Amino acid sequence: MRVLFFNEGNLGGHILGQGQLDEALRVGLEGAPDIEARFAGIGEMRRLERALATRPVALLADRHLDFRTLRWHLVQAQRARAQVRRELRAWPADVAHVHSHSVALTMRRIMRSLPVVLSLDTTVRGWWEMPGWPLDHWYRSITIAPSSALERRALRAAALVLAWTPWAKRSVEREAPGTNVVEHHPGLDLRRYRPAERQERERPRVLFVGGRFAAKGGEDLLAALGEDLGRDVELDLVTRDPVAERPGVRVHRLDPSDPRLLELQQQADVLCLPTYGDTNPWALLEAMACATPVVSTRVGGIPELLDEGRAGVLVDHGDRRALRETLLALLADPQRREQLGERAREWCERRYDARVQFASLAERLRALS
Repeated sequence: MRVLFFNEGNLGGHILGQGQLDEALRVGLEGAPDIEARFAGIGEMRRLERALATRPVALLADRHLDFRTLRWHLVQAQRARAQVRRELRAWPADVAHVHSHSVALTMRRIMRSLPVVLSLDTTVRGWWEMPGWPLDHWYRSITIAPSSALERRALRAAALVLAWTPWAKRSVEREAPGTNVVEHHPGLDLRRYRPAERQERERPRVLFVGGRFAAKGGEDLLAALGEDLGRDVELDLVTRDPVAERPGVRVHRLDPSDPRLLELQQQADVLCLPTYGDTNPWALLEAMACATPVVSTRVGGIPELLDEGRAGVLVDHGDRRALRETLLALLADPQRREQLGERAREWCERRYDARVQFASLAERLRALS
């Protein structure tokens, strides 16, 4: 069976997790010798494409009515459709696996002649309802309506939709009733992301990983730790955004595949991601697989990712006092950190092993070919 795995790719500095998907799929393919795979995607936007997708439209932009969401989706979808057609002409596949589904909004004609599996971690509406995007409901409803309409058509036309979390599956069922959707996360390489012996240090260490520093709660984390930084606790920030220097804080510019990031995840006493806008962050899963206790917010599919608080600690987004109390309590309790880390690792072994997850995916793909 020949499968084309088509990935939208990393979107600049703010969404960097798409590469982890390809990594998980490649790990799983090692156990499926009957599947011949080809990996493809779309490259960087050209200047005109980027202008069409992102340039503000005078007068309308101030009123949030320049339909930037729709423009972005249409430009990306047209680019993806053209590239998928080129790939299929050069390498006819039995099934196509496309992530994220937002680049498949104009692929209905391809879906009529080839089984296409769409992979998603959120719907258009699910993404824009995140608390991280301060847009009035009235404006949002108008500006995302065209994208949502295209999304419904694509979801219903797909042979199968893979929703990464139960939250994402519910979102699909709400937006496009009748869609053939199942819950399926690609998982992690648990042989790479694994616990390591922690080095002894003078002060405990908190880790933050996020490309969108403010939207992922980075400012809340700095405020929550406050004057304790450099005195009672250290903080490692992995982000591409600029962060002012301050005692006890180290800023790292690392890509997701950098081995130094894995070491930070294994050595941290706590990984904290007090995010306002995420669906199911890879950074949380990677830390959990390393048996590092995690603290995050009740946003998107995160509660389910943390087994509703049994495999990590959940706080409300924006509640800096609760965040501070939670972190200080965890840092002062090594036994609880160890217990949370063990539960997190066990949860990953049960739900997010890439080899197990791919075996399940392979069965579904074989049934479609």
